[in-house]
Amino acid sequence: MPLQARAHTLRRRLVALISWPLLVLLGLSMFADYRSAVSIADEAYDSALSGTVVALVTRLERDDDDLDIEVDLPPAADEILRSDTLDKVQYVVFDDQAKVLAGDPELLQLPRPRRPNHAELGDAELGGRRVRTAAYRYESPGLVATAIVAETTFKRSHAARRILITIFWPNLLLIAAALLLVYFGVRVALEPLDALGDTIAGRGADDFGPLAEDEVPGEARPLVRAINRLMAHLGRASHAQQVFLSNAAHQLRTPLAGLQTQLDLAADTLPPEARPRLERLRQSVRRLAHFTHQMLALARSSSEGALIHENGPVDLAGLLEETASELLDAALARGVDLGFDSAPASLVGSRWMLREMLANLVDNAITYTPAGGHVTVRCGSVEGVAFIEVEDDGPGIPEAERDKVFERFYRVVGTAAEGSGLGLAIVREVAVRHGAQVIIGSGPGGAGTCVRVSFPPRGGAPSRDRDAAVR
Repeated sequence: MPLQARAHTLRRRLVALISWPLLVLLGLSMFADYRSAVSIADEAYDSALSGTVVALVTRLERDDDDLDIEVDLPPAADEILRSDTLDKVQYVVFDDQAKVLAGDPELLQLPRPRRPNHAELGDAELGGRRVRTAAYRYESPGLVATAIVAETTFKRSHAARRILITIFWPNLLLIAAALLLVYFGVRVALEPLDALGDTIAGRGADDFGPLAEDEVPGEARPLVRAINRLMAHLGRASHAQQVFLSNAAHQLRTPLAGLQTQLDLAADTLPPEARPRLERLRQSVRRLAHFTHQMLALARSSSEGALIHENGPVDLAGLLEETASELLDAALARGVDLGFDSAPASLVGSRWMLREMLANLVDNAITYTPAGGHVTVRCGSVEGVAFIEVEDDGPGIPEAERDKVFERFYRVVGTAAEGSGLGLAIVREVAVRHGAQVIIGSGPGGAGTCVRVSFPPRGGAPSRDRDAAVR
């Protein structure tokens, strides 16, 4: 059996463990009530039947003249005895020689009593119908006779059905009420666990704080303690990773910067025939430095390694001006017109992450825009929603590729420009960390690319869903 088929929630387990024994007990109680009520009804009917046969015996007398046994039963009494709206009542009185003294001779085939002067009850079949019988053998010094009364069982069956219906509906309502009480009782009892699940689900990837043990039931506290220990381990591991990334960034950037400086100085002392080879080496070192910077930025901004301790208010217009001064030389070197259109906008976030995101968006646009092209960077706020927008008139990104370009090391097929395939991956990670949404569209007239990053309003709950961050 698959694991998913065997998996059950705690709520379902509790409801099942409580409901099934309760249903069995209620079923047994219903059966016992029914049997008890039917038994009481049968005793009442048997008592009446025994009284009838005893009354017949009391009507026996012996004629002093011819010594014959007679039954003093007037016609009115016979009619009363046989009158029944549901059942057919028959009787017979006979002597010890099986001579019928009164009643219906066909009852002689019924079993006869074995004990004298005692009413005996039994079940029999007469004319293909089930009957209940009462027999009495009367013995005295001068008189021996037997009386048998037979009654069909329609009244008894009708009474049993009425008893069943009378018992069934109240017990059914009792069962339904019990199941509802069990279901809602378990549901209410487990609400603290649901609240605990919502608390854990609502936490960000960078929140390693302990859960409050006082707010959960005692049974769940061992689980909460285990989760808190796990969160503490993860927090220490994340902190160690951040320390490592910071050290790695410092240790890698310093020698790479020194290597670039030495190559620049060597370019002036080498003979002209060696300078093309040195230039290729310088370009390789620049690409290595850029790639290293992007790798470290991606690692620091990802949910696996990010701890945003430096969250604070960020002025997007000032961030655009800072980025412009750093990327203007690269745009001029490629012959690209880099323009900025900033409007007042601010948000709460990590300034260095947002700077990395903006720098990668602008660098991508400059890289893929041909000489003589234009790149425009905008920021602003619409109805309280801050945004950053980078627009270029380059070759654009096909719609089928727009979801894939955010994957690490993915590059659009047929792209001639150099790149590492990490720029938009960094953009996505930073957007996820800030609950922002990234939309890739086309530039004016359907040409080029326009990437817009919209941030949630202040106080809004940021989404941690990577798919929701890219549209």
